[in-house]
Amino acid sequence: MNIDYIKSELSKSGWKNLNNGPYMEIDFDLVGSRRFTLTKWNVLVKRISQLNQDAVSEWQQNFETISKKSKSFIWGKCFLICLLAEEVSEDLLKSLSSDSFGLFGVLRLKGGGGNILIADLKNKQTFGKVPSLPYDVHKFSKSVKNILTAAMNN
Repeated sequence: MNIDYIKSELSKSGWKNLNNGPYMEIDFDLVGSRRFTLTKWNVLVKRISQLNQDAVSEWQQNFETISKKSKSFIWGKCFLICLLAEEVSEDLLKSLSSDSFGLFGVLRLKGGGGNILIADLKNKQTFGKVPSLPYDVHKFSKSVKNILTAAMNN
């Protein structure tokens, strides 16, 4: 998958400061930011060779760490993690298709939190919930999911 294409499309859709580097001490291939009203959003893109049970455990921990650091009673930060998996193990495909994917989902109890999207490059499929509400989570999740889907066909 061409990360430059994703970077270009994210930029066209309003994401700024798109570069590789760490976000909350976790390295990503692409980190971008934008605002929705007063809420700061980050898009976090990471290429991985395989999404298997070990990788799921690692990314559940990463998701939880970022989510905890993002939350605030005053005004939290929001984020989208996008995993670009060269291959998704067969045993995970069923759980991804049914959207019952552990801790991944919209977590916004105190203000802030995130969502995760997964691109299965081998099977050219994208996974992840696009919730109806809150509006900003819907808008950004849908837009980025469409970019990932287009990138696989480009």
